[in-house]
Amino acid sequence: MHEFQAKYPLRPFPRLNDRLHIFPALIPLIELIPWLLGLVGAAASVTPFAVWRRHKKPFLIFAATCFVVALCIIGWKKAHIPTDEEGSRLLAAADWPKLNALSTLPPVVSAGRQYDAFAPVWSAPLRNEPLAGPIVAGDLLLLGTFAATLDAISRADGKPVWSIKKHEPVFTNPVALKDKGYAGEGLHTAVSAGITAFSLPDGKVLWERQFLSHVESSPLVREDEHRLWAGAGDQSLWCLDTRDGSAVWRKKIGHIDSTPFIMDGTLFVTSWPDLKVPKAKLFALDPGDGSEKWNVDLTGDIMGSPQPGPDSAILVTTAIGQVGPQVATDKGWAHAVSRDGKLLWTVELPGISLPEPSVLFDKGLVIHTLKTGQIVALRVRDGTTAWSTTLGKQLDAPAALRADTNPPLLAAVTTEGAVSILDAESGTEIRRFNVKQGGYAPPVFDGDLLYITTPRDITAYGGVHLLTRGEK
Repeated sequence: MHEFQAKYPLRPFPRLNDRLHIFPALIPLIELIPWLLGLVGAAASVTPFAVWRRHKKPFLIFAATCFVVALCIIGWKKAHIPTDEEGSRLLAAADWPKLNALSTLPPVVSAGRQYDAFAPVWSAPLRNEPLAGPIVAGDLLLLGTFAATLDAISRADGKPVWSIKKHEPVFTNPVALKDKGYAGEGLHTAVSAGITAFSLPDGKVLWERQFLSHVESSPLVREDEHRLWAGAGDQSLWCLDTRDGSAVWRKKIGHIDSTPFIMDGTLFVTSWPDLKVPKAKLFALDPGDGSEKWNVDLTGDIMGSPQPGPDSAILVTTAIGQVGPQVATDKGWAHAVSRDGKLLWTVELPGISLPEPSVLFDKGLVIHTLKTGQIVALRVRDGTTAWSTTLGKQLDAPAALRADTNPPLLAAVTTEGAVSILDAESGTEIRRFNVKQGGYAPPVFDGDLLYITTPRDITAYGGVHLLTRGEK
């Protein structure tokens, strides 16, 4: 995701709070230390003896400082970042992300309320530009941000409630359960990234496990089994104990930026075994120990997570390219695989499908939001196109599906800020209006509300039921 950091540069150093902080991305600069010392020596050799004698002390102080800084960085790396062999490690409580409580817990949101008109109910500015979410978590909405925070705002009015300061941008959607949540972090350039467990609704950090890579996909969590499965970039697939973050097993099957899912006792996950070859794999594994049942090759790199589809099909998207600005070499594919590992069909899409596609089970459709500004619905049975529409020049976030209404609704926001609400079965546009601009956080349906997030604010639109003929 190099485009994100090019477009939205981060502050080089975090704010100091009476502690020493070292930005992990600077660790590769350790390699420059010998060159700096060599430069000092070279300067000394070519400097006239009188000048050297006059400035010898500052030169020696500079060289000694460089040496001490190098030792400090190496020591910090050994103490705080997992080794290649470890791949990950639990952090001590002193190194956990810090919780910043901003207000008291919000008022209880009344469930099932309906509004008399489709119009804004509330709008609120955001403290940080959103990159993931909003995810409904009781009376809260959770958002991951470019500013390396997990922010909780009130579901009743959008006011900030608390914020967890992580180390890297939070690209992946947090997972919110009844009284507990989980959040990853990191883009492709991250040296290390963590999965943080926190309590709900107060946001108290419970544990964090750090990986020597990034966590760009949400974990799969089964709290009743005390298990969590997560992809960790170059560190591949991990199974953790949700009670304390301890590792249960690790499966090295390539680079993983996707969320697994479990169907009929089998865990399915996509990986990119060789980063030099644009070919992904779908793996079927035993969720208990990670042992492999089968795998199948797929054209393209990982782009999104495998999903269950109608008729026991497993739906996968792949691509050449990244989320962000369009480039001429962008390509995207959709695939369907049978439960026993047979490739049913592959379709090349007009562009990259943004993670994640939506599945309309009762209509047998998988709906892809393309970076090119199009939405394409494919029939799961054979991959043929059911409908296609162009909403704008570019889309940066996937469309949101509400499948329990008649007709089913699909909402999308273009990069330019055009909001389209479509009939998900036919692609017919039901309502269109404009906001300031689109962003990387997708729209979200929440009962009779639709949340639209821009880089600077979030607005709740009420009256969704008025766009339909009722619930199914």
